[in-house]
Amino acid sequence: MDLPYIIGIIAGIFLIGGYIPYIKDVLSGSTKPNRASWIIWSLSTAVILIGVKETGTNEAIWVPIADAVGCFVIFLLAIWKGVGGWSVTDKVAFAICLISLFIWWVTGNPLIALITNLCIYVSGYIPTIKKSIRHPKSESLTAWSLFLIGVILNLVTVIIGTDTGFAVWLYPIVLVLTVGTLYYFLIRSVR
Repeated sequence: MDLPYIIGIIAGIFLIGGYIPYIKDVLSGSTKPNRASWIIWSLSTAVILIGVKETGTNEAIWVPIADAVGCFVIFLLAIWKGVGGWSVTDKVAFAICLISLFIWWVTGNPLIALITNLCIYVSGYIPTIKKSIRHPKSESLTAWSLFLIGVILNLVTVIIGTDTGFAVWLYPIVLVLTVGTLYYFLIRSVR
Protein backbone atom coordinates (compact mmCIF):
# COMPACT_ATOMS: atom_id res chain seq x y z
CA MET A 1 0.00 0.00 0.00
CA ASP A 2 1.25 3.47 -0.83
CA LEU A 3 0.98 6.61 1.33
CA PRO A 4 -2.06 8.19 -0.40
CA TYR A 5 -4.05 4.98 -0.01
CA ILE A 6 -3.08 4.72 3.68
CA ILE A 7 -4.05 8.35 4.31
CA GLY A 8 -7.32 7.66 2.46
CA ILE A 9 -8.07 4.78 4.82
CA ILE A 10 -7.22 6.94 7.85
CA ALA A 11 -9.53 9.67 6.51
CA GLY A 12 -12.35 7.12 6.25
CA ILE A 13 -11.65 5.96 9.80
CA PHE A 14 -11.92 9.56 11.07
CA LEU A 15 -15.22 9.97 9.26
CA ILE A 16 -16.63 6.73 10.70
CA GLY A 17 -15.14 7.78 14.04
CA GLY A 18 -17.19 10.98 13.83
CA TYR A 19 -20.40 9.04 13.42
CA ILE A 20 -19.84 7.15 16.69
CA PRO A 21 -20.20 10.17 19.03
CA TYR A 22 -22.88 11.57 16.73
CA ILE A 23 -24.95 8.40 17.11
CA LYS A 24 -24.32 8.39 20.88
CA ASP A 25 -25.40 12.04 21.13
CA VAL A 26 -28.52 11.45 19.03
CA LEU A 27 -29.51 8.50 21.21
CA SER A 28 -28.92 10.52 24.39
CA GLY A 29 -30.94 13.44 23.00
CA SER A 30 -28.13 16.02 23.12
CA THR A 31 -27.87 16.12 19.31
CA LYS A 32 -30.97 16.66 17.18
CA PRO A 33 -30.30 15.80 13.53
CA ASN A 34 -32.32 17.68 10.95
CA ARG A 35 -34.45 15.06 9.19
CA ALA A 36 -34.42 16.79 5.81
CA SER A 37 -30.63 17.22 5.80
CA TRP A 38 -30.01 13.59 6.63
CA ILE A 39 -32.39 12.11 4.06
CA ILE A 40 -30.88 14.39 1.42
CA TRP A 41 -27.36 13.45 2.51
CA SER A 42 -28.26 9.77 2.69
CA LEU A 43 -29.55 9.64 -0.86
CA SER A 44 -26.99 12.02 -2.36
CA THR A 45 -23.97 10.35 -0.70
CA ALA A 46 -25.05 6.97 -2.07
CA VAL A 47 -25.15 8.45 -5.57
CA ILE A 48 -21.91 10.39 -4.95
CA LEU A 49 -20.18 7.18 -3.82
CA ILE A 50 -21.12 5.45 -7.06
CA GLY A 51 -20.21 8.53 -9.10
CA VAL A 52 -16.85 8.96 -7.38
CA LYS A 53 -16.01 5.29 -7.95
CA GLU A 54 -17.14 5.46 -11.58
CA THR A 55 -15.01 8.56 -12.26
CA GLY A 56 -11.81 6.82 -11.17
CA THR A 57 -11.16 7.51 -7.49
CA ASN A 58 -9.39 4.63 -5.78
CA GLU A 59 -7.13 6.14 -3.12
CA ALA A 60 -9.75 8.55 -1.73
CA ILE A 61 -12.72 6.16 -1.87
CA TRP A 62 -12.91 5.50 1.89
CA VAL A 63 -14.49 8.84 2.84
CA PRO A 64 -17.34 8.45 0.33
CA ILE A 65 -17.95 4.91 1.63
CA ALA A 66 -17.91 6.05 5.27
CA ASP A 67 -20.10 9.04 4.45
CA ALA A 68 -22.71 6.98 2.61
CA VAL A 69 -22.97 4.42 5.42
CA GLY A 70 -22.89 7.01 8.20
CA CYS A 71 -25.48 9.28 6.56
CA PHE A 72 -27.85 6.36 6.13
CA VAL A 73 -27.55 5.35 9.79
CA ILE A 74 -28.13 8.94 10.97
CA PHE A 75 -31.06 9.29 8.58
CA LEU A 76 -32.69 6.26 10.22
CA LEU A 77 -32.06 7.75 13.67
CA ALA A 78 -33.34 11.17 12.54
CA ILE A 79 -36.71 9.66 11.67
CA TRP A 80 -37.05 8.73 15.33
CA LYS A 81 -34.97 11.36 17.19
CA GLY A 82 -34.60 14.20 14.68
CA VAL A 83 -36.12 17.62 14.20
CA GLY A 84 -37.55 19.60 11.30
CA GLY A 85 -39.74 18.83 8.40
CA TRP A 86 -39.65 19.46 4.72
CA SER A 87 -39.13 23.00 3.49
CA VAL A 88 -39.53 23.91 -0.16
CA THR A 89 -35.73 23.86 -0.49
CA ASP A 90 -35.59 20.34 0.93
CA LYS A 91 -38.29 19.10 -1.45
CA VAL A 92 -36.54 20.66 -4.45
CA ALA A 93 -33.18 19.13 -3.46
CA PHE A 94 -34.78 15.71 -3.05
CA ALA A 95 -36.51 15.99 -6.45
CA ILE A 96 -33.26 17.09 -8.13
CA CYS A 97 -31.49 14.09 -6.61
CA LEU A 98 -34.07 11.75 -8.13
CA ILE A 99 -33.90 13.59 -11.48
CA SER A 100 -30.09 13.30 -11.49
CA LEU A 101 -30.40 9.54 -11.10
CA PHE A 102 -32.68 9.47 -14.11
CA ILE A 103 -30.27 11.68 -16.12
CA TRP A 104 -27.37 9.43 -15.18
CA TRP A 105 -29.36 6.39 -16.25
CA VAL A 106 -30.26 8.01 -19.59
CA THR A 107 -26.82 9.49 -20.37
CA GLY A 108 -24.60 6.93 -18.68
CA ASN A 109 -22.42 9.84 -17.53
CA PRO A 110 -21.49 9.53 -13.83
CA LEU A 111 -19.90 13.02 -13.78
CA ILE A 112 -23.32 14.63 -14.36
CA ALA A 113 -24.79 12.70 -11.43
CA LEU A 114 -21.75 13.50 -9.26
CA ILE A 115 -21.96 17.26 -9.91
CA THR A 116 -25.72 17.37 -9.48
CA ASN A 117 -25.62 15.39 -6.25
CA LEU A 118 -22.78 17.47 -4.86
CA CYS A 119 -25.02 20.52 -5.36
CA ILE A 120 -27.77 18.66 -3.52
CA TYR A 121 -25.33 17.57 -0.83
CA VAL A 122 -24.38 21.20 -0.25
CA SER A 123 -28.07 22.21 -0.09
CA GLY A 124 -28.52 19.61 2.66
CA TYR A 125 -26.23 21.73 4.85
CA ILE A 126 -28.59 24.71 4.74
CA PRO A 127 -31.13 23.38 7.30
CA THR A 128 -28.39 22.10 9.61
CA ILE A 129 -26.39 25.34 9.45
CA LYS A 130 -29.54 27.37 10.12
CA LYS A 131 -30.38 25.10 13.07
CA SER A 132 -26.79 25.27 14.35
CA ILE A 133 -26.76 29.06 14.28
CA ARG A 134 -29.96 29.16 16.34
CA HIS A 135 -29.19 26.15 18.56
CA PRO A 136 -25.45 25.39 18.39
CA LYS A 137 -25.63 22.76 21.12
CA SER A 138 -28.02 20.72 18.95
CA GLU A 139 -25.03 19.37 17.01
CA SER A 140 -22.10 17.26 18.23
CA LEU A 141 -18.90 19.33 18.14
CA THR A 142 -16.86 16.16 18.70
CA ALA A 143 -18.43 14.45 15.70
CA TRP A 144 -18.02 17.45 13.41
CA SER A 145 -14.39 17.84 14.55
CA LEU A 146 -13.69 14.25 13.50
CA PHE A 147 -15.60 14.76 10.24
CA LEU A 148 -13.48 17.84 9.48
CA ILE A 149 -10.21 15.98 10.15
CA GLY A 150 -11.41 13.14 7.92
CA VAL A 151 -12.37 15.36 4.98
CA ILE A 152 -9.13 17.33 5.23
CA LEU A 153 -7.15 14.07 5.18
CA ASN A 154 -9.24 12.97 2.20
CA LEU A 155 -8.21 16.15 0.37
CA VAL A 156 -4.57 15.44 1.30
CA THR A 157 -5.01 11.97 -0.20
CA VAL A 158 -6.07 13.53 -3.50
CA ILE A 159 -3.30 16.15 -3.39
CA ILE A 160 -0.51 13.58 -2.96
CA GLY A 161 -2.22 10.69 -4.76
CA THR A 162 -2.07 9.41 -8.29
CA ASP A 163 -5.79 9.67 -9.07
CA THR A 164 -6.28 12.64 -11.35
CA GLY A 165 -9.05 14.60 -13.00
CA PHE A 166 -11.71 17.13 -12.15
CA ALA A 167 -14.10 14.55 -10.68
CA VAL A 168 -11.46 13.20 -8.31
CA TRP A 169 -10.78 16.67 -6.86
CA LEU A 170 -14.37 17.91 -6.77
CA TYR A 171 -15.79 15.80 -3.93
CA PRO A 172 -12.94 16.36 -1.42
CA ILE A 173 -12.96 20.12 -2.05
CA VAL A 174 -16.73 20.36 -1.61
CA LEU A 175 -16.53 18.32 1.60
CA VAL A 176 -13.84 20.52 3.14
CA LEU A 177 -15.82 23.66 2.29
CA THR A 178 -19.18 22.40 3.57
CA VAL A 179 -17.99 20.60 6.70
CA GLY A 180 -15.62 23.50 7.40
CA THR A 181 -18.46 26.02 7.14
CA LEU A 182 -20.68 24.11 9.55
CA TYR A 183 -17.73 23.59 11.89
CA TYR A 184 -17.04 27.34 11.84
CA PHE A 185 -20.56 28.08 13.04
CA LEU A 186 -20.32 25.44 15.77
CA ILE A 187 -16.94 26.70 16.99
CA ARG A 188 -18.09 30.31 16.87
CA SER A 189 -20.83 29.49 19.35
CA VAL A 190 -18.34 27.96 21.81
CA ARG A 191 -16.42 31.24 22.17
